[in-house]
Amino acid sequence: MAPQEIEIQARNIDAAAGEIIDVLEDTNQGNMIYFRGWGGLGASAVLNLVAQRLKSSKRPNKFDKIIHVDCSVWKSMRALQKTIAEELQLPHSVMAIFDQCNEDDDFNGTDQGSRGVISHIRREIFRKLVNNTFVVVFHNGSRRYIDLYECGVPVISLMSNKVLWTWHGRFRLGLELEDGEQEKMKMQTDVDLRTSLGSEFTDKELRRGLMREEAEEVAKCTGIVDPDYMDQNVVKQCFWYAFVVKGLASFSGIDLGTHVSSYWICDGILQGQGDTSAWEIGDRLHRNMLLVTWDEIIDNLTDELYPDTADFEDKRWEFTTHKELLQDHARVLPPEATSFFLYAEESPINTVPVLLPVSLFQHSQSSKLRVLHLSCCSFSFTSPPFLGCSQLRLLHLDHCTDMTVQEHPSNENILCFHKLWVLSLTHTEWYWLLSEKMKRSMVDLRELNVEGVKYGSVSDLCRGSLSLVMLRVTEDQDTTNQEPPNMSNANNVVTSNLDNEVLSPSLESFSFIQKAQTAAKISSISFRGCSRLKNILLRGYLGSLEELDLSGTTVKTLDLREVEAPNLKRLILLGCEKLCAILWPPENKKTRVLKVLHINTIQSASPSEPNREESTKEASAVTRSLSIHNVATTQQGIGQTAPFDFNWYISVRDVRLLRSIVPLENYVRPVFVYMEMDSPPTSSISGGGSKVAQGIGSLKQPDKYLYASDAIFRGHLEAGAGNEGAISWMWACPTSPTPTGQDWYVHMQDEVEMKSRLLQQPGPGSTEETISSTALIPAFICDSARMMHVYDSFAITCIPCKHSSDWRWLKWCRVERCPKLHVVFPTPQKSYNVNIYIRLELFWASQLPMACYIWNWNTTTQPGWRSFQNLVFLHLDNCPRLIHVLPLSKYMATLPNLETLEIVCCGDLREVFPLDPKRQGKRKIIEFPKLRRIHMYELPKLQHICGSRMSAPNLETIVVRGCWSLRRLPAVSGNTAKRPKVDCEKDWWDNLDWEGMEANQDHSLYELTHSKYYKAQLSRGALLR
Repeated sequence: MAPQEIEIQARNIDAAAGEIIDVLEDTNQGNMIYFRGWGGLGASAVLNLVAQRLKSSKRPNKFDKIIHVDCSVWKSMRALQKTIAEELQLPHSVMAIFDQCNEDDDFNGTDQGSRGVISHIRREIFRKLVNNTFVVVFHNGSRRYIDLYECGVPVISLMSNKVLWTWHGRFRLGLELEDGEQEKMKMQTDVDLRTSLGSEFTDKELRRGLMREEAEEVAKCTGIVDPDYMDQNVVKQCFWYAFVVKGLASFSGIDLGTHVSSYWICDGILQGQGDTSAWEIGDRLHRNMLLVTWDEIIDNLTDELYPDTADFEDKRWEFTTHKELLQDHARVLPPEATSFFLYAEESPINTVPVLLPVSLFQHSQSSKLRVLHLSCCSFSFTSPPFLGCSQLRLLHLDHCTDMTVQEHPSNENILCFHKLWVLSLTHTEWYWLLSEKMKRSMVDLRELNVEGVKYGSVSDLCRGSLSLVMLRVTEDQDTTNQEPPNMSNANNVVTSNLDNEVLSPSLESFSFIQKAQTAAKISSISFRGCSRLKNILLRGYLGSLEELDLSGTTVKTLDLREVEAPNLKRLILLGCEKLCAILWPPENKKTRVLKVLHINTIQSASPSEPNREESTKEASAVTRSLSIHNVATTQQGIGQTAPFDFNWYISVRDVRLLRSIVPLENYVRPVFVYMEMDSPPTSSISGGGSKVAQGIGSLKQPDKYLYASDAIFRGHLEAGAGNEGAISWMWACPTSPTPTGQDWYVHMQDEVEMKSRLLQQPGPGSTEETISSTALIPAFICDSARMMHVYDSFAITCIPCKHSSDWRWLKWCRVERCPKLHVVFPTPQKSYNVNIYIRLELFWASQLPMACYIWNWNTTTQPGWRSFQNLVFLHLDNCPRLIHVLPLSKYMATLPNLETLEIVCCGDLREVFPLDPKRQGKRKIIEFPKLRRIHMYELPKLQHICGSRMSAPNLETIVVRGCWSLRRLPAVSGNTAKRPKVDCEKDWWDNLDWEGMEANQDHSLYELTHSKYYKAQLSRGALLR
């Protein structure tokens, strides 16, 4: 059903706002009310005034809430929802969800425009508004009709709530909508408010007033508070400049969406203010002046709206066609001109270059010319006609040719190039202008754009441009296979080597676009040390590319989706602290030969290329985070192997970056993963030597305790072990497996800044879909991990792995000094009889003050008979809240290869290997055929090791202290010639229960010794812990 049309009679913004308020308060009108303004002008200004009046009205207001939502500059549905939430002043805890979800989407590689609404916020908004009468004033900057109910706003036809909205504002005069959106708008809108563009609009006062209001709104949005600098006159100048340039864009080769702010600045319309540079101001103005619909503007801007002399009195801008130039041979560019455009009436491809007369620039010595744009011209490159234009800031040459044989100018000190800020060459082969010596003379060159030019290499374009901020290179079919004269034959993009000063340290943006079907002649791209580089665009077929190095840059998302690089072998991303996501090409274009992947988001890479190896190894050694292997210590880790000896080295400050590695899953199949996890160091270590060496040294020290009592406990054990005849109390942790260079090293860090809930174990009933922000290690990394070391991690409550992980290759695992760890491994969500941890040989846990469980099963998860079958060494110390260690499921008869069981200072431990209820009731003997050593110290609540009856026929050593609730020892072999040695308190020994010789469980079958440091049992509460 078509909306009802209501004509607004007002001839100014103020009166229109009054009429619209009357419509809003008329209960006979519908809910959805659309206003288009006067030909697109004034709509946003009217909506702003309506919202302002309704909020501040002293008369009785028919609405409980006024919600003003200005999304003229469209970002996403989520940004719209956040603006609504801010208007409603939702609690801080609710608003924080936006930051958490946006951060998570950064790691998912989701672009800003694709971020949708958050369901939890949607419910909060609905609850806030459902019992209120409200009006929403909505500036819709998107290309589609928006149903605000998607965000949680209950706009229901049976209620008296209203939505006043528009698609226009900030010079969005025309509309480019998605297919079907115009029809959807007509079906969903109840009232269409219209104004007349008839004779009334020929009123210059009305026209100028609307332009002024539009410009003032844009000026305010730039954030420049000085009205003397950024006012509506400056904005209007920028608008008309862009409007006229757009009219000739198809003939002049200008990409208005990319370059328009450079033209504003170089012409002198925009200048810097205080600490805010002109480039930043231009960027703000460009974002807020909606230039995306200029083609529609040209069609919709009527003669009445086109500027007259009063509106467009600045004659500094000159625009001339080839035809006009040929007809006026005596034409002279006026000295006051600041911009000059010469262009053909049709595409440059079909145009014969016109001779550029020298007389055109006869006033060049006194010229104020700052922008020179020449299309399809022919002139002498040796002595260009604009030689004396010393104020040039922007030079754009499109399809220009040299009328002489190219030679270097006799006078290389050409003033017209010295002050350039922007240089653009499109299919213009002026090689001398791209020479290193020439670019060094352009000391202020900020932006270089090269398209279709037969340069020698991209490194030649970079060489000498020390102030360069943006570099854009486009190759096409005409330039790919041709060699230019007098240029280097290098095929590399070489950057960030400060010794030869190839690249500008100021570089922020780089793009390389290959339009040809043949491969670009680039084998290596390196931006190592370009610390300001944050935007990189690679597109097209880069068949020769073998290495890409972005070390030390501030790139947040590395987007390779439009790159075809089948021979890429090495991807280096060291010191990329801002990196959140890597977006890979589709399967049919992805590399199949990747051999080296180095990622480090923890430590900045050194910018010096000669010191690359040294700096990268130092950076890698100091990276401390979440990983499945310890590289720092000889005793605990992988010996002398340094992380950068790995072809696959990943060290990240946020686990979520590992999501980007999932597409490389097939590369990890034939090898193993060595993983580590910890928290970042809180402070640097003082003293002699490098910080890296000191960091490694600190990890080698065994005396790292969470509490002072731990150090006292260690000293007591060492004193006892030093006595003659005493049995060693603490076994050293066996060394980890030794990796090869082909294995993966994965290191993760649980930063303090990370939201604590991201590293928590999901609660009962939750799923990964409902907690999408949870930071989980990808399953393929866990299932390929051979070694894991988690240490000094102050945030995690559970190792953040997926419930589906089976850890099938894990062989060595050490977890220590994690004060918030509650459960070491999350409860698997697998069906019955699934085998997990089938290759685990060693597990070592130390100083976990909050841990209640190491492993725990539920009624739906019962590990299979092969689970833990290779476990040899089990050690736990200082886990005071630990209840049990490893339950034996109904499918796990025993731990057939366990040799050493060592548990120290776990005050709440009741049973080490609890049985399932059915076996527990049958009093079945559980045999541990290879168990040789049992060491237990200060376990006052321990009642059983495994069930009520267990057997260890090969037992050699039993050391027990402070286990007063344990009343039974394991049965042994019965061989009196090979009795296990028992070191314990006499009182404890005297109170043990025995089954007798027939059960191989009698005191005569053990060789008893008592410590010289005998300690009697203390009464409960006598010892403060």
